[in-house]
Amino acid sequence: MVVKITLNFIGTGINNEYQACIHIYDKKEKLIYYKKTYNGTIAVCLKENETYRLIATSYGEIIDKIFYIDKNTKKITFIFNRSIYIPSKLKTIIFLLTDANYNNLPIEKGEMILWKK
Repeated sequence: MVVKITLNFIGTGINNEYQACIHIYDKKEKLIYYKKTYNGTIAVCLKENETYRLIATSYGEIIDKIFYIDKNTKKITFIFNRSIYIPSKLKTIIFLLTDANYNNLPIEKGEMILWKK
């Protein structure tokens, strides 16, 4: 039976926020599926009436869940609760700021914090 597994990311991240490595193990802890997903969704063929373990990692966040597939299971969603943030991969982005009331008046000095963990 083909089951659609979706990873739901809460918060924002750096680069492609839906990228994750997914491992699925059967009840004997044998690896039956490994893949990277770049859109947060996979379709995998799993047996009915079986228990599986999903381990998904994304930028330091981990989901480790046991789930059961019955004959009505078509879709399962797992949630990354925190933001996926990589301090070592920060990039500098430069913005040109101007005053809304004075079109040609650039702001010479200042600091904008767009992300803070």
